[in-house]
Amino acid sequence: MFQQDVGLPAGSGKTDAISPAQRLAQGRYEKTYIRSQIVADVVETLTAGSGCGVVLVGEHGAGKSFIAQRALEQLGPDYAVIQVRGSSISSKLPYGALSVLLNDLDASHLEHPLMVLRGLTQVLHNKAQGRRIVLFVDNAHDLDELSSMMVAQLSAGEHVTLLAACIDLPRVGGDIMGLWKDDLLRRMDLEPFDFAEVAASLSHEYGGQFSHAAARALWSASGGNALFLHSLAREQVKLGTVGRQDGVWVLGNGPIALTGEIRDVVKARLNRLTSGQRDVFELLALAGAVPLQTLMSIANPQDMDALQERALIYVSHDHPPMVSVANRLSAGIVASVVPPGRSAELRRRLTAVLEDSEHPDAGGSAGVSWALDCGEHISPTTALLAARMANDSSDPAAALRFLHEIQDSEAASRAAVESVHAHISANNHDSARRVLTALDHTAGDRIPLADWTSLQLLRAELDRRSIPTTADARARLQEISRRLSAEPDADPAVLDSAWARLHLAETELAVFEGRYQDVLSMTDNADGSNLDTEAGILTASLRCEAMAVTGNVIGSLGLGRQILSSAVTVPLADRAMREVRGRFLLLMLLSAKFREAASFLVSASATDDSQERLGGMFEIGQGVIDLHAGLLDDALPRLQAGMEQLLAHDPDAVAGLAVAAYAYAAGLHGDEEKASLQLAELAQLQPHASWLVGRMTRYFELCALAELGQRATAIRALVAEADRDTESSALAPGLLFLSAAARLGDRQMALRLGTLAARVTGHFAGLCSRLADGVKASDSDQLLAASKDSDAAGNAIFARDAARKSVSCANDAGNRIALRIGQRTQQSLDDRFGSPKNGLHSLTTSTLTARECEVAVRAAAGTSNRKIAEQMHVSVRTVEGHLYQVYSKLHVASRSELNDVISTPAESARLG
Repeated sequence: MFQQDVGLPAGSGKTDAISPAQRLAQGRYEKTYIRSQIVADVVETLTAGSGCGVVLVGEHGAGKSFIAQRALEQLGPDYAVIQVRGSSISSKLPYGALSVLLNDLDASHLEHPLMVLRGLTQVLHNKAQGRRIVLFVDNAHDLDELSSMMVAQLSAGEHVTLLAACIDLPRVGGDIMGLWKDDLLRRMDLEPFDFAEVAASLSHEYGGQFSHAAARALWSASGGNALFLHSLAREQVKLGTVGRQDGVWVLGNGPIALTGEIRDVVKARLNRLTSGQRDVFELLALAGAVPLQTLMSIANPQDMDALQERALIYVSHDHPPMVSVANRLSAGIVASVVPPGRSAELRRRLTAVLEDSEHPDAGGSAGVSWALDCGEHISPTTALLAARMANDSSDPAAALRFLHEIQDSEAASRAAVESVHAHISANNHDSARRVLTALDHTAGDRIPLADWTSLQLLRAELDRRSIPTTADARARLQEISRRLSAEPDADPAVLDSAWARLHLAETELAVFEGRYQDVLSMTDNADGSNLDTEAGILTASLRCEAMAVTGNVIGSLGLGRQILSSAVTVPLADRAMREVRGRFLLLMLLSAKFREAASFLVSASATDDSQERLGGMFEIGQGVIDLHAGLLDDALPRLQAGMEQLLAHDPDAVAGLAVAAYAYAAGLHGDEEKASLQLAELAQLQPHASWLVGRMTRYFELCALAELGQRATAIRALVAEADRDTESSALAPGLLFLSAAARLGDRQMALRLGTLAARVTGHFAGLCSRLADGVKASDSDQLLAASKDSDAAGNAIFARDAARKSVSCANDAGNRIALRIGQRTQQSLDDRFGSPKNGLHSLTTSTLTARECEVAVRAAAGTSNRKIAEQMHVSVRTVEGHLYQVYSKLHVASRSELNDVISTPAESARLG
């Protein structure tokens, strides 16, 4: 939650008893907050009557005081709350934190702990006036030894129930520590917020959905620290780094700014370190990471231990172990405020003990930046290596800075490769082309084969990214192939590497263009056995997509899981990891594996990876899942936030998919105006997306049209798209299109669906087969079973339409029992989507005419026949005739039974 540790001012040593009336006057915290369950656990422990109480443990800003205050607010009138607060000042004085409570005691009593305990007990009982006492000790780690002993004695003697908050339990003193060791004091650790908690708390605090990128940027920068998050978010909103658009919050193109309040918070925390601890902290902030043995040779191990105990620095399990600042935000701010002279001195101290192999400018991006800041010269080799690392970690600005230091003409082609990479990463394609043109003029034919291949591959990528030049990409790759074939005398290692990179680029282009049979032929050997390199993982990922699209869904998802497992252990560039994850998520959505997709989203989002390693599909993935589950109140804001974010920055070209999905969700929700506006927006967009993204976009677009009343048009278009995909062996997308047409259309459509579903593997294909079989046999029970299974799989849209088919079949067969069950199932699913038109839509299309539906809704609401006739400007006899048809078609005998079937408000019944 965005609340700082609340309590009394540090150093005041002030204490007070708060009565229930006073707590009520101060006002309860009514806003929804994160970790309410922890608050409930604290309250339960404090009121259980067993044990001594609770100690909350967490770093500064973890929300300890906030949790404690929320818990104290929930205590009833039988409790008196006494608050004391430790501080750096009071910790130096005997009984410093308890001084206010002891003011009424004779000074001589303070010389004997037993007299102090008796006097303190009497003071507390006087304040409590017969109520149970809860003693809240904030900053318990700053209690002096005597205060700690008194608090422990009061708790052990059951005079008070203790609620303590500290940053580190061993620092609270042996007496309180003893209560925990004896299982009398419950310990509750407050870990940093995870991503889900950050996203939820941001939305609660600011009122509106945050895009995945915006929430993730704030989470990464703050390290999940509640205080940092609060200060940082407020500053970004003020600066416009995070801005609100149509009720949702999105991240701008600029980086998170480490200025203002958050900088003051970090600097104040830095000032609390000793001189030696500050040296270590500043050095690590500037260097990024330092080998453990190296750091121990220049720093006091006790200072390092103290920082590690307070979780301010982190020691990795690498070989060799590396030490870094635990919180990236703190590291960034501290590095920016170290004066130049001190920075240079710290660098001299470090480089004096480093071996050449450990030198901080030997490739480490932070070390190279530090060297440049100190005015040092770096070699072209170092600059190139650092630029490559910066590009791999999605930091094009740093890469271009390093490349600017290269003056060596012999390194010009290699520098151009990294420069073009950086400009493409920054979405500055014109600058990338200018670099290539300039190199052509200066280097001519003198470019080494390896560099020439890299540059031509980058040209092909630029061609593919632009609609006017897409066709040139294949010709560019063919040119590379001719050149490599004409170089028989080249270094075999260079030639093999060039051929491998060309093969990967050709496969990527084939996937982008939707030539999946070619992809399968090109990746015969990518069966999951070669997943120990980035190229192997990417090739297998491309084959995974081809397998899924051509119908082998089960095999594709199995290979995809292997790929994801290997990707965790193989060092991948950000772009490669983003591509692998985004592709797998898209394939799960294509295959209607919504439960698995949701789990994948949660697990991937829970990693500390940057948004650059997740990508655009993560902006809308959960929204698409919620859409299909019928959770439109969740889906709409998520899809809107993702859409707005992608319209601002869309490195993966999925903005069109986001717009189409949002239009469909709006249509399902009954907001025709919003859905129509988004479809108009989609028509104006020209995102140069991959083939599969384009097909998914078209699917949502046509489904949205169907919800907007253009049912016949949408069905014809869905069938045409299904035929086109099936002819090109894209069976899974074809099945998706045809399933929508069959659910919306007639029996003939369902029969075609069964034929196509038999050619595709996976659970969704099985559901399509069952739908087709149920319609073919007019089996309402089979259709209802398919509806329930689909709903259980997270596809309430499919379930809704299958239930409508079940109702229609039961009605035609005159099966009153099956009809009633189907109607209730259908009504439940219609209600979930929240649109008053859903129930009406299903009744008019599957059972009743529009006029009969209007009469039915009014009659179900209890309106008399005469009143209905007046409202509809028809005769009573006409109303009676319509009502007779309604009762007959729906197999009901009274208005009350009719009301069981129709729950739609009468005012929503007019259909035109």
